[in-house]
Amino acid sequence: MDTQTYDEVDEALYEWYRWSRGYQEVHEHANSDATCRDFRASRQWMDYEDLSELVDYQLRKHKGELIDPIISTLGLQHRMAVNIAMRNMEVGYSVWKSGRHPDTQEQDYRDAKHLMLPKLIIKGVVNPKTVV
Repeated sequence: MDTQTYDEVDEALYEWYRWSRGYQEVHEHANSDATCRDFRASRQWMDYEDLSELVDYQLRKHKGELIDPIISTLGLQHRMAVNIAMRNMEVGYSVWKSGRHPDTQEQDYRDAKHLMLPKLIIKGVVNPKTVV
């Protein structure tokens, strides 16, 4: 596989990571009142920046919902490697390390991406033309 494929996988995983960090499910309350279930607020007063942020969030959410089940199928060591790599990607430096497998962190991440790649291609998250 070439570097471009991994860059595309890294980008997709980072979008998933950003979405998953902000996702918190609440079970105590219903997600909508029966009388207001189909209400949609008007977007006519949103400026371009607000609309852009909304579209970016919706794209990140869609991608995150596609990738999350794929991440869940990985073993613990590979899931840890992905999360640590994403945390490092977020700060821009390699500061986070696995406490359990510090020597194999980078190899575990490469293996996890290799395991996920076919599923990411099937889901349409990664372009199959970039795979050698």
